[in-house]
Amino acid sequence: MQDIKEELSRDVRKQLHTILDLLKDLDAEGGNSRVEKPVGREQMEVLEQFIASDLPVQLLAQLSTLEFEARKDVMNLSCALLWPSLPEEICQQVIDYLRYHPRVFELLVRGYSNEEAALHCGVVLRSFFRKGELVEAFLTSGQIFELIRFASHPCIDVSADAIYTLRKVMLEHKEVSGPWLNANNKEYWSFFNTLLESEDYCIERQALTLLAGMLLDAHFQKAMIDYVNNVKHLQLIMNLLRDDSPTIQAEAFHAFKIFVVNPKKPVKVHQILVKNKDKLILLLQSLHAVRTDDANFAADQQKVINRLLAMPARVSSTPATSNLSRTNSSVSMATTCDTTNSEAPEWELAVKRGRSAALAGLDRSL
Repeated sequence: MQDIKEELSRDVRKQLHTILDLLKDLDAEGGNSRVEKPVGREQMEVLEQFIASDLPVQLLAQLSTLEFEARKDVMNLSCALLWPSLPEEICQQVIDYLRYHPRVFELLVRGYSNEEAALHCGVVLRSFFRKGELVEAFLTSGQIFELIRFASHPCIDVSADAIYTLRKVMLEHKEVSGPWLNANNKEYWSFFNTLLESEDYCIERQALTLLAGMLLDAHFQKAMIDYVNNVKHLQLIMNLLRDDSPTIQAEAFHAFKIFVVNPKKPVKVHQILVKNKDKLILLLQSLHAVRTDDANFAADQQKVINRLLAMPARVSSTPATSNLSRTNSSVSMATTCDTTNSEAPEWELAVKRGRSAALAGLDRSL
């Protein structure tokens, strides 16, 4: 039986290399040439038959059963089908085939359940996400929620790859993912927040980095406003500010600062910040940047502290909340507070190219 399996694997690899060599011949940049090569009728017929027979997806469906070298060949061929330097007529045919295929995204995401094939599936998915049409098809399929579930996989290699893929699908073509998230953010945040509650350092850190990248980008403006208007989200981020890891604290700060500078805070969000501002200020003063590309951390930190200091103590005689510790019960919030909101009437979000730029843009609107 093993001999038969090895023989079949060799035959599959031979056929895959035939198609891959054909694609290399059509690759305009493969030979350091910038001139697109003419597509022969015979070459086109081979590729058309390859796609018409549904072989690309059928091969992907067998990734978990193939030997390692054969899995690599299927992965490489799948990625090669969307090489940017291939003739346009081939690329469009492949895009249409994948875009309207009923099973391809489900198969690839489900591949994360097999640790041996998970990373191969991730590479193929990310190669597909180079095309905006395929990002749109993936988001429409609803498989992104399954992808988020695999981002909490107990195997660190699987979870890290799934989060990396999630980052690609959300940030590679923001002109596509932005409108989708703005329309579906409630369901998305409910799934995404499970990553922030995982109590796993690697998962929480990568999820926080992705969260800040989305909240501080203008493409996700409506989703960002909905996120920072939610009391439970504030409690979650405040708990992460109290994490034992300075890195988690620093990453959580980039999300927390948006809650503070929001000039149209809901009453309950404002109450929590006012009741806990002294503890928050002490906590923020102890934070420091942990990434070399976070040069504006200190400036943002001071702006947030100044904003908290400027918040009026519009609180009744109700005793102050308990310590800001990271617990299952999260951060308690005030129940009696003056509901008058004296913040500025508009929140301009025109500039959000980077974290510091976003914060500066918000300050100018106050």
